[in-house]
Amino acid sequence: MNEEEEETPDGPEEQKFSGTGPEASNDVSIQGGLIVVDATHEGEDDFEVRLIPENSDAGKVFADSSGTYAGQTARHIDEGTYQLSVVADGGWEVTIKQPRPTSGESPPLSINGTGNEVHGPFEFVGTHQPSGDCDGERISVNVLSPTGDSRAFVFHEDSINNPSAFDYEGVGYIEIKSDGEWSIEIE
Repeated sequence: MNEEEEETPDGPEEQKFSGTGPEASNDVSIQGGLIVVDATHEGEDDFEVRLIPENSDAGKVFADSSGTYAGQTARHIDEGTYQLSVVADGGWEVTIKQPRPTSGESPPLSINGTGNEVHGPFEFVGTHQPSGDCDGERISVNVLSPTGDSRAFVFHEDSINNPSAFDYEGVGYIEIKSDGEWSIEIE
């Protein structure tokens, strides 16, 4: 497993890993808050990416798929040292980002994509009305703060046809988890 670090203007350095097959890397430093994991897999069987805190068997799953995979997932996790655990049967790449921007694009927003993606930063003020479309069976959309102090539910597959307005104040990232193509509008 090779690790590269790259400076980012709005947060800690990105940490990049790659390999073939299952591997684990210790001493992954996390400052706490929002973590975005961008992962790809070129295998045919199970693919899982997990960050496990020191002295623990449990961890946060960032990718859990079968076969070829390309996507981003975001989670709020505590500051500490973690192990990156990758289960794979083919070539893979993982980039761990810890974005900490102080501003972003303001709504109205229009985002299109496929599968699991994280978009932002966006700057929200007040109440926002979402709408969306998805050709898959599942979708979940949330707004996550960079610092981990707030989160807003936007909609999922049961509420996509009539989503409620949501309140959010500050900078946030939109996380979409889906099994198909989707489009999202936020006013």
